[in-house]
Amino acid sequence: MESDKVKVLHVIPGMSPEWTGSASSVAGLATALLRNGVRSEIVTTTGRKVRTDLLPTPHVSVHAFHTEFPARFWTAYSRPLVRFLDNAAAGFDAVHIHTLYHYPAFAASRVARKHGVPIVVSPRGGLNEQALRYKRYKKWGYRRLVMDRILQSADALHAVSHGEQAQIARLGYETPVFVSPNGIGRDQMDDFTSIHDSGFLAAHPRLIGKRVILFLGRIQSQKGLDRLARSFARIGSEFEDAALLIAGPDEDGTRRKVEEILRAAGVLDRVTFTGMLTGGDRIAAFSCADLFVLPSYSEGFSNAVIEALAAGLPVIISEQCNFPEAARAEAGFVVPAEDAAVAGAIRALLSNTDLRERMGRNGRRLILEHYTWPAIAASMSEFYRTLIGRRARA
Repeated sequence: MESDKVKVLHVIPGMSPEWTGSASSVAGLATALLRNGVRSEIVTTTGRKVRTDLLPTPHVSVHAFHTEFPARFWTAYSRPLVRFLDNAAAGFDAVHIHTLYHYPAFAASRVARKHGVPIVVSPRGGLNEQALRYKRYKKWGYRRLVMDRILQSADALHAVSHGEQAQIARLGYETPVFVSPNGIGRDQMDDFTSIHDSGFLAAHPRLIGKRVILFLGRIQSQKGLDRLARSFARIGSEFEDAALLIAGPDEDGTRRKVEEILRAAGVLDRVTFTGMLTGGDRIAAFSCADLFVLPSYSEGFSNAVIEALAAGLPVIISEQCNFPEAARAEAGFVVPAEDAAVAGAIRALLSNTDLRERMGRNGRRLILEHYTWPAIAASMSEFYRTLIGRRARA
């Protein structure tokens, strides 16, 4: 197959910066694939729950369709999106569906089967144990009625980690699985080591002159923020100059619960909540931090961990983050899902400046060598070509 003939249509419910790490991953991948002879277009929605702002995708066309009333019950429902897919799908060599529990995944799978176009599905954490337990009865019904057919009829599944691949196997799906992580652009690497913005610190004065522990991501139950709050309370009296920075949107009322834990421990006044951060403020949060913590109960593959390592921060992540490479590269601690383990790792890093700096250097090297978009796009483009060629020979 000639490289300039490869066209992939990516389908994702939302491309807003607030649409978790999936949106930024799709934007980064689609842009990087161009250098490997794969032309991508993105189909998405705007409106209820998925917002109206879109991440920039240089040189990649984005087709965004407004949601309609049923989106109140089935996220990202849009009949104009279906009409576009029905008219456009046959002109692509593959349809790549990102995330599962939303109308565009159902619509794209059905349209692609109708036109005989190969289908790739990226669950992006949607099949992890914690994700399946959240609203479990609703998801059980959805799996039986909709999702199993999407996954079983796909030509291949794309897992972002070997942990996610193992979970797919445990659930009994026999569709072939290709593993390829999320990444970061090489041009972003320098951004994450820029001098922190004095305006950001002026807006958040509790951080000035402090050793800053950073959490950046969605504020929701599966991220383990309750565990982080209890761990911070444990080490608070030992490190009076330590401050906790929690950056991200509150999605399910978790912030209130976390504040209650911190207030009861008497350390709420040492914690800063910023809400969603983008652009320069997001970079400033990384550059003013001393270490990064993500003690998730369940995770697909966190973009925030990649960004933290790119920023030269040592990381503390739970085993459920599916990123053992951080520990193997001596770029941070991968710990059991226990308060004491998280607190112990924080204590070790706050106590040792040399250790923080050494792990920070190791982490940046790890990202440069293995997790930039050019390297990931090269393997993804080969995967697409193999998949398309196999379907053509069938």
